[in-house]
Amino acid sequence: MLTAHFTLTHWWIAALASGLALAAAVQSLATTTRHRLVAAASVLLATGLYTVLRGTGDGARQALQLFVLGTLPLAVLRVLFAGYLRRQLALQRSGRPVEDMTGRQMAVFGAAFAAVVICVVIL
Repeated sequence: MLTAHFTLTHWWIAALASGLALAAAVQSLATTTRHRLVAAASVLLATGLYTVLRGTGDGARQALQLFVLGTLPLAVLRVLFAGYLRRQLALQRSGRPVEDMTGRQMAVFGAAFAAVVICVVIL
């Protein structure tokens, strides 16, 4: 594990950064300004609550590691699938129905998710 030398402070910083990255990714999926603010605020509130409630006492390091492991892959996947999501949002904004995901697209997403999680675990 490349983060074996991380102190608890490093994990706090990583947790806050990954929470902010997820908030940016989630708000970019919303279609109105109000929904963007609600989406970003929800993720930031959840990040704050999780890190404050779980980031103290025994198991603080593990709790923060799990938080980073849960949030960072979602933010990375938002970047990886930006083109697909952009097309879906454009369809929705134009009033047309969004396309259903095909089996192949789901398989690609699942494989990408597994690969990103493995990379985050290794790091």
